[in-house]
Amino acid sequence: MLDRRLFIAGSLSAGLAAPTPAWAEAGAAAEPDAIQPLAAHLLQTRFEDLPASALATTRAQLHDAVGVALAGHNEDGAHQLRELGTVVGGKGESVVWGSALRLPSHDAARINAVMTHALEYDDTFGPGYLHPSAIIFPAALAVADMVGSVSGRELLTAVTLVNDIACRLSIAGQPGVDGFAIGWHNTTLVGYLSSALVAGRLMRLDREKLVHAAGIAAHQAAGNAQSHIDSALTKRMGPGFASAAGVMAARLAARGITGPRGVLEGKRGWFAQYHKGIFSRDLLLGRLGRAYPGVAMSFKPWPSCRGSHTSADAALQIAAALGGRGSAIQRIVIRNGPAEWSFLSAPLERKRRPATTVEAQFSIPWVVAVALTDGKLGFAHFEPEALDRADLAAMAARIETVEDAALANPAGGPGQAIVEVTLADGRVLKRHVVAAKGDPDVPMSAAEVTAKFADCLDYAGLAPRRQAHLRELLGGVDGLTDVARLTAAMA
Repeated sequence: MLDRRLFIAGSLSAGLAAPTPAWAEAGAAAEPDAIQPLAAHLLQTRFEDLPASALATTRAQLHDAVGVALAGHNEDGAHQLRELGTVVGGKGESVVWGSALRLPSHDAARINAVMTHALEYDDTFGPGYLHPSAIIFPAALAVADMVGSVSGRELLTAVTLVNDIACRLSIAGQPGVDGFAIGWHNTTLVGYLSSALVAGRLMRLDREKLVHAAGIAAHQAAGNAQSHIDSALTKRMGPGFASAAGVMAARLAARGITGPRGVLEGKRGWFAQYHKGIFSRDLLLGRLGRAYPGVAMSFKPWPSCRGSHTSADAALQIAAALGGRGSAIQRIVIRNGPAEWSFLSAPLERKRRPATTVEAQFSIPWVVAVALTDGKLGFAHFEPEALDRADLAAMAARIETVEDAALANPAGGPGQAIVEVTLADGRVLKRHVVAAKGDPDVPMSAAEVTAKFADCLDYAGLAPRRQAHLRELLGGVDGLTDVARLTAAMA
């Protein structure tokens, strides 16, 4: 569990909240519920009002999300939903990415969100333990297909604003505490509200109906973390459940269905029910419209849980130093902070020998064994064939893990990692990685971003001409008069 004081101090120094944070008790606020200023901000802000840095982040997120979603279109969870959609059918309002199928917008959003999250390759807002793209773009693009004539600039505006709200929600409830530690999958939980809000903006709901949409979505919000513990497929499906519910909430609100008005601060509202009444109004609303916390977005260089990436980076550095001589390794010790160690390194025997793709995605010993053996980490290393490889099992068997409180990240996101290997000749190689590659302070290079996108589209089976067309559309998204051109290219 992270130190709340350190987290708040870091957020304040970044200029997000007011100088003196006011801790609120849910249900006790005399001011209008916080959903009101958030809804007003979402409806009133124009493209021209947004800072260039926030828009640049959204463009990068869109580029990343398109690649990882198409790569995930045939993964477990996604393909079963698509098969069910083929059987059930419905009005063909929105594109189901990676297929010729069109379904009602909420059903398409469900499938597309699962695709985006399935490969553990989607973006991360570290301070809030949140994967924003999986709970915003699927709803946004499904609704854009449904209503028609949504321009690229309007899409970017809606997503940038809702990304800001989602990030604020993720850090305002029990600030500094990992949602997983208290039982929530934050991405799924926040996704109900984010999907409803982005759908409402693109459907041009007025403020009253937008608040109702948020209330309808919040009434359904859920997403416990038992799926992580059990390595269940429902972990990747949570954003789909949230996206479908959010789009449906906006559609219901448009038809006059009402939701609670005390969405966030009511006596039984969001913060009371999901965060024990503990939240910071300053982190939620401070400098709204001036500070955009989502600019601190991280992008994943490898398809595994973000908490494994400092360890993966350290192991890859050692593998490079060994120059392919991984067989000389006799012993491996991995040190992680308490959050990463308890979630991704224990119980050790299970983490050494994952039985499923999901178990492998959430295992630090597995990603380190792969990195030291093959000198790289990619899609193939999480497929069933890789899990049966004797050389990877042998490398994983040499691993020991240590919990080290000094390696925790007080600002949220992946903690530091130390990987130490002992060779057959007695030499010891050690690497200490402080920040995960892809974080704002250690960004992926332009070449790495391009390579990731190409790798995703190759994995999805897209021909070179289709890949080039997608790059052209994404590069010119601001100028699109209808983003249906983009979703059509994703079919």
